[in-house]
Parts: sequence; structure tokens; C-alpha cells
Amino acid sequence: MNHYGKHFVAVIGGSVAGSEAAWLLAEKGYRVVVFDQKMLPYGKIEDGLPKWHIGLRDKEEAAIDQRLMHPNIRFVPGFTLGKDATIDELLNEWGFSVIIVAIGAWQDRKIPVEGIEKFYNKGVIKQNDLVYWFNHKHEPNYNGPQYKIVNNPGIVGGGLASLDMVKIVMIELLQEGLRKHKGVEVDIFTIEKKGVAKILAEHDTTLEELDIVPCTLFYRRNAEDMPLYPRKDGSPEAIEQARRVSKKLLENYMKKFLFHFEPRSVPKKLIVENDQFKGMTFQRVEIVDGKLVDIPGETYDFRTELLISSIGSLPKETPSLPIEGNMLKTYGEFGCRVEGYDKVFAVGNVVTGRGNILESRQHGRMITDKIIEEHLEGDLSGNDPMGEKYEELFRNIEQDAIKKVDNIEATLAQEPPHSNEEIDFILRKTKELQERVGFDGNYAEWVKKHKPVRLEDLLRQH
Repeated sequence: MNHYGKHFVAVIGGSVAGSEAAWLLAEKGYRVVVFDQKMLPYGKIEDGLPKWHIGLRDKEEAAIDQRLMHPNIRFVPGFTLGKDATIDELLNEWGFSVIIVAIGAWQDRKIPVEGIEKFYNKGVIKQNDLVYWFNHKHEPNYNGPQYKIVNNPGIVGGGLASLDMVKIVMIELLQEGLRKHKGVEVDIFTIEKKGVAKILAEHDTTLEELDIVPCTLFYRRNAEDMPLYPRKDGSPEAIEQARRVSKKLLENYMKKFLFHFEPRSVPKKLIVENDQFKGMTFQRVEIVDGKLVDIPGETYDFRTELLISSIGSLPKETPSLPIEGNMLKTYGEFGCRVEGYDKVFAVGNVVTGRGNILESRQHGRMITDKIIEEHLEGDLSGNDPMGEKYEELFRNIEQDAIKKVDNIEATLAQEPPHSNEEIDFILRKTKELQERVGFDGNYAEWVKKHKPVRLEDLLRQH
């Protein structure tokens, strides 16, 4: 007798990794409940991927929708792990045979400077908060944090996500400058595609004329040390290539978006006056045998009213999960099983503890010369070459889920099937949660109702 339909699997998080794992199990005949904290399951595709990636965003969200509309999958929005139910409750009281955790990494790493928490959203902005605001602030019903990008902001970081922060800041400053001094409106998609330098040339103006003081990116090592071009392997040739391309990539970004760069600079102390954030003191360092060493007496002040933290993301701490430091504790093949549980598995960025979309222990891929040249120097002509990099990452996340589903299915095969009473209990509990947020079970209509207003649609209307 086939007992697949008698097993219920819970998936916490419905984005790329979670939806792929859910769909794979559903295809095999298992019943799956996908819980997501938000009203829609798109995760960082919606809230962490800068909104100029229109084609990629729509493609990936459509793929998630297609998976979650599988007849064996039940979607439950507005569910918070640890609040609405814990892992232990889902296993022991609700009766799920297996739980898959795919919640991603949403908690920004803290800049290690004493007292910085006091100034969050009061001069210091976290990366995840900034991207969320940038992606959604145009929506008529937006009620999230409000930010104003002021002149001379600082950005602390050094990965590809930090360059996204540079682009967001310079786009905002240029839009405001052109609007105020030239009476000109240029949309974010045009600025991102062409770059700040080209837009200035087209309007016969300069940053100075527009009263714009560009941002500065601070990195603890040199440009060639930035993790912008992953190594093929550990060979000297691969290391040298990665260093050379990373340096060239940063130089091209600086030419295109006209920002400043300060290498070998480590945040040391806040500058606070009258209880207000006024900047950061940085320590100059040198690199000795690969390690950072302070240069005695070499510190400098960077005075600003806005500092953006872009040094990565961590899994959010929750009472249900054994997270220590910046990692979810796992064991077994592929780091698949969550420590302390035999029937809880993890997929996606929650395992690696690296929430920047382009950074992951297993999912990294090389940025091709074509992407570097086209994205930073050429005319994109409507293409999104960096989007190719993101898309490659998503495919690798899916492959990771495929590998882990084999382990998950082996565990399910050892579990006794649910009784009809247990199935009815899970159906009743999940329906209560659906009804709480007004979801009647029609996934397609729910998505249509809750899909955010797109900036590109507003621009077309005007």
C-alpha cells in the first residue's frame, strides 16, 4: 500500500529553497504544508533583490507560484515560527512527520562598535531595512520604515551586496539632484542601466552642480581582496585571477557610479555629539600574513549623518532553532539535519548563515567576463547580466534542495503513516491559521490580491 498521502511534511519558508523542497515531495505524493511569515512566499526575491531586476524577479516568483499551486501543497501565510508554533509543537502536537526549515537569513550582522544599536534608524541603517524600503516605498499603502538618503553617506562592507547599496544610494541622490536643480525626472531603471556618469553627461551637468556629495564605501582589506569574483579553486593562478578581476570590477563600478572607496579601514568608534550620530572613526590597518593589524596612531574621522551597514546577514534567532553565532547547527550529509532533531532538516541560506543573495558557501559561482564588461562598461540594451548571476544562484539553491530531499524521503519512509484523525487535526489547525489572515485556500487569487504595486507599472501609467 502507498502511504505517501498519509504523511504530512511541514516546510517553514516558501521562497526558492522551501518551495522547491515542497514541490519535490508533493510530486512524490506526500502532503506538504508550507508556512511563511509574510503574506507572500517570495522572501529576498521580493525584499532583498533590488527592484531593477524586473525580469528575474517576475520569473522567479512565477516559478514559486507554480510550485506552491501543486494540489498536494497547502500554503499558510502569516505564520511566525516560535510564536504561532515551535518546532517541538509542530512535531509532537501537530504531528508532522518531518519539518524542513528554509527561513533564510534576515538578521543583519552588527558592526562591532560599542553603542551602535542605539542609532539604528537614527543615522545608521541596516542593509536589509534599506533594501526593503527601496523596493517598496513607491507603493501607495507602504507603511514600513522611511529613510532619506543624504549627502556624503558611508557604507561599511565589501561584497556584491555592498555594491548594491552603493547603487541604491547614488540612484537616490542623483534623482533628487536632477529633480531639484534641473527639473528633470529620471527613473531608477534608466540610472541603474546607464550609470551615474552617463546620466550626468546626457544632462550636461556634474555632481557638484547638482550639489551631490557621493557615498564612500569602506572595506577592511584592499580592493583586490573583495569577494567579488569567487575563485575556481585554491591554485595560485585562480587566486590571482580572482584578485585581479575583483579590483577591476570595483574600479569599473567607481567609474560608472562615481563613489569613493576607502580600503584597509575598520570601524573603531562612533562620533556622537549632543546624543546624535555624527559619523564614525576608522582605524587604518595593514595586512600581515593575511591578518589585519592596526597601524598605531592611524585613525581618521568620517563625518556623516548616514552610515549603512552592509556586512552580511545571519539567521534570525528563534527559540525553536539551535542557532549559535552566525550558523544554524546542523549535522549529517550536506549539513542537512538540524542539531537536536532526527526529523528536522534545513535548506537554503539558513544553513550557511550568509543572507546576501550572492553569497553562500555552496552556491557561489564565478562572475563571467561577459557580465563584468556588459554590466559595468557596455550598453545593456535591456539585458540584465548581473541578473544571470542571481539566477544561477537560485538554480544552485534548487539543486541543494534536490540533494537533501533524498535524505528527507529516506526518513519519511521509516515513519508510520498518519491516522485519519491526525490528518484531520493538521487540516483543521492549518485552516484556522489561513482563516486568521483571510486566506480561503485559493492561492492564485491570494497572490493576485497581495502582489505589491510595481514601480514599472506606475511609470508606464505616467
